[in-house]
This record gives sequence, structure tokens and C-alpha cells, in this order.
Amino acid sequence: MLTLPDLSRQHLIALGFGFLALFFANQSLSAMAIPYFQMTLGIDPFWLSLVIAAPIMFAAFISQYVGRVSERLQHKHGNRRVTLLISGVTSGVLFGAIWWVPNTWSNAEVLWYVLALNFLFSIALTFLTINVKSLAFELSSDETQRVKVMAFGSLFERFGTFAYFWLFPLAQLSIWGSIYLGIQYVGWFIGVVLITFFSIVSAWCCASKKVTSPSINTEQANLFERKKETPGNAPVYINIAKPPTDERTKRALFLLLSLTLIKFGAISIFTSFDFYLLVYFVKGGDVAAGAYWKGILSSTFALVTLVMIPLFSYVTIKLGRLKALSIIYWLTALGAVLKWFIYQPGNEWAVIIDALLGAPSWVAISVIIPSMLADLCDYERKLSGQNKVGYFVSAQNRVINIGVVMTMVGAGLLLNLVGFDANAGEDQSPDSIFLMRLCLAGGPLVLCCISVMIVKCYPLSEQQMALSKDAIHGI
Repeated sequence: MLTLPDLSRQHLIALGFGFLALFFANQSLSAMAIPYFQMTLGIDPFWLSLVIAAPIMFAAFISQYVGRVSERLQHKHGNRRVTLLISGVTSGVLFGAIWWVPNTWSNAEVLWYVLALNFLFSIALTFLTINVKSLAFELSSDETQRVKVMAFGSLFERFGTFAYFWLFPLAQLSIWGSIYLGIQYVGWFIGVVLITFFSIVSAWCCASKKVTSPSINTEQANLFERKKETPGNAPVYINIAKPPTDERTKRALFLLLSLTLIKFGAISIFTSFDFYLLVYFVKGGDVAAGAYWKGILSSTFALVTLVMIPLFSYVTIKLGRLKALSIIYWLTALGAVLKWFIYQPGNEWAVIIDALLGAPSWVAISVIIPSMLADLCDYERKLSGQNKVGYFVSAQNRVINIGVVMTMVGAGLLLNLVGFDANAGEDQSPDSIFLMRLCLAGGPLVLCCISVMIVKCYPLSEQQMALSKDAIHGI
């Protein structure tokens, strides 16, 4: 069975609360903005999506700069406590302030207000994200430990999914007096408690953990950039957010980021059609009934993922990362084929099968690939003598943000291309329904096959990295 990471209770608390703060900071805005600003205040969906997406894209482009600044602050203070504290508190306050917009303002004024605060929020959140994930990288000392650490953080993120579905319904409760006041109370609760307080706990428990490597000979040590040496001639590396120098490392990083972009960007565009098919095909245009089955699908996915994370993390430790990824992508490909048969009238309960076969993909993107990035970071550190955790984490954050924006924009464009008509209601054309079904099943199938090919092309297995590191240390 999979056990907890071999870390102190203090570090486990830092990771758990840090990942929870990240989850609510990343997911709550879109979960509340669409039903409140679009469906309640009547703001144009195109302009609202632009207001949400533009700061995310901006954050993607500043990620590596934030990574460099974070590494300098970490080097200066000896740990990430200060950066986590400031970025967490700032993110929480800005998130709460977004919902403080007066309800007497025009739609244009509301959009400008949300855009300005969202830009500031995205900058603070980028600092928080990179430092929480860098902490996870630094606390994991070997391949097995990295899988356990990423699985531990991912489990905390999954716990958050059971709460964020209910954020807007909570704001609609009559106890607040109005939806306008309810959204403010809930927004500030998320900002103050779920983001700020959780970040403070993470920062408080974030103790300094020096990154060291086994002893190396003096001739090699002279080639390494380091701050000082500890007893036993084990160098303490300076964190530097620079690209890797080894060609195989560069190629491996590119392939891992490609897998990340495929999941967060391309596949998510196609899977966004499940809700439309549940409403307009399976339930004949009944929005409430379609939303109910979408809720069943999402809740089942969240529950199954809690089981899949420890299960596939154990499989990863036993079989290796590349074999585990291949198994997951083939399972997801099977799920893609079955989507053609699941999303049909009369097969509503079959969405549980979709959740069962789709949940392992979350383990790939939240546990296995991040642990491989941490392995790669450690491998590059031992080759170059420079700890480049900030570069690796910021590169991943940039790709995730780009993928999120791709999904926001791409899903709407693809809906138009397949002929979906929002004004037609239940009277969607047969051709449009057919193309949506084809996209939902065929898109993920093709992309999963591409992902399998990428895994087969991955240039560094665990054994190859171990042999290369042994050669560096003269073993």
C-alpha cells in the first residue's frame, strides 16, 4: 500500500494547506464568476471570458520572471516562508476584493474593475503557485518520495473539489439578504480563510530544507556554482531559474510540458462538450436535467479520483513512471471510445463509467508528470551543479496557464464550428449533435494516442538517470 511521504508533520501540513490554498485560488474565480457576473448581472459572456482569460495569459508570460525572483528571495532568506506569506495574503485579499464591485455600476465599469483586480490577483497567485510547487520539489529527495509527495498534494486538491461546487449556491442562500451580499460574504470567506489563512499555515510550517547531493570529487566540484560546502564536501547549490544545459534534459522537459498542454488545453476543449450533449442530446434540451447528470459525472469523478491517486501512485512506484503513464493513456483512450455510446439517450447512468476511466488521467497530470519534472530537476542539478527548481516549476505553470486559456477560447470556437446554436435550444441540428459526439469521442482518442507516442519517445528512464548520476559521482 502507498504510505505517507517520509516527511515531518510540519512539512506535511505546509504541503497540504499550500495545495488547498492553490486549489481554491485557481478554481473559485471561474466557478463563481460565470453564474454571478454572466447569469445574474447579465454581462456579455465573450467579454467576461476575456476578462478572466487575459490575466491568466499574462501570468503565463511572467512565470519564468516570477521563478527567478522567487529563487533569489529563497536564496536570500534561506526558505520560502516570506514569499509564501506575502503572496498568500495578497492573493486572498485581492480575491475577496473582486466581489466587492458595486451592483450599481454599469457592465462596462464592472468589467474594467474585475479586469484590473484579476490582473493583480493573477500576479500574486503566480508567486504563490510557483513557491508551493517548488516547496514540493525541494521536500522530495528521491524518485519514490517524489511520487508520494505529489500524490499527497493532489489528494488535498481533490478534497477541495467537494466544496467548490457549492460556492455559488452558498452565496444564493436567503440568510444573506440578497445575492449581491451573499457573493461578497462567500468571496471574502474564500479570500480570508481558504486562501490567506491556508497560505499562512503553509508558510508558518515551511521550514528551511537545504538541497544537497552525495559527495563529488574536487575536480568536478570546481565546475559547480555553489554558495558553500557542508561537512562531508556536499555542496549546497544556489537556486538559479535558468534553462537546463543538457540536451536530453531539454528534450525530456519539452515532452513533459507537451503532455501537460495536451491535457490542460487540447483534451479539455473536446471534453467540454459532455455538458452540451447531456443537455441537448441525452435530455432533449432540458437544462436542469442535463446539469443534474453533469453534477453526477463531476461528483463521481472527484470520488473516484480519491481512490485512483493512491492506487496509481502505488502502480507508478512498482512499475515505473513511463509504464504507469502508458497504462493510464490507454485506459483514457478506451474511455474516449466509450463516450460515443455513453452520451446517448437512456444511458445516463453510464456517465459513471466515463468517470471511472477518466479519473486516472488526473493522476497522470497531478502526480506522475510533476514527479517526473522533479526527477528531471534533480538530474539537471547533479549535471550542472545548479538547482533550477524555479525554472522547472515556472515552465510548468506557464504551460498550464496557456492550456487553461486555450480551453476557454478553443471550446467556444469549436462550438461555433460544429454549428451549435445557443438560441435554438433543444432544436439543435442533427449534424451539430453528430459533430459534437465525434469531437467528444474522437478528439481525446487521437490525443491519447499521441500521448502514448510521446511517452515512448521520452529520452530518460529512471535507470538512465541513475546511471548518469552514478557516472557523475564516479561510482
